[in-house]
Amino acid sequence: MSGYGGGPPSGWEDPYGGGSKGWDPGGAYGPQYGAGQGQGYGYGQGGYGYGPPGVPYRTPSSGSTIAALVCNCIAVVMCCNIVAIPGVITAAVALGRNTTDPNSARKLTIWSWSLFAAAVVVGIIFIVIYVVVIAATEPDYNSSGGI
Repeated sequence: MSGYGGGPPSGWEDPYGGGSKGWDPGGAYGPQYGAGQGQGYGYGQGGYGYGPPGVPYRTPSSGSTIAALVCNCIAVVMCCNIVAIPGVITAAVALGRNTTDPNSARKLTIWSWSLFAAAVVVGIIFIVIYVVVIAATEPDYNSSGGI
């Protein structure tokens, strides 16, 4: 049999005196690449290569958390909205936990955005109530009530 993985062709004799033991099982060229090594990846663990491909590690982004913090701060300063204060607190805590506990930071960021939405709704309700009250109490200027 000739070709890959078989013995030498029939009638072949080793010109170097090795006989017909095979092609070179651990002889002049040393052991085959990877032979005798255990399963493993990387240096010092046997085997070869760097390991199976995987998803590269990505640090969590804090963009949404910073945006929630800024929006809630603006809601507190511009509207004096008391609902936005817990939104500022949750966004600040989420920003601190972003690298140590990303799942908790993501949940706190969602809570912060929810509190910001509630603050906007409360602000819109107060503006509508203010406009209705001002329109109802404004004096009527007509020709009969003046000097």
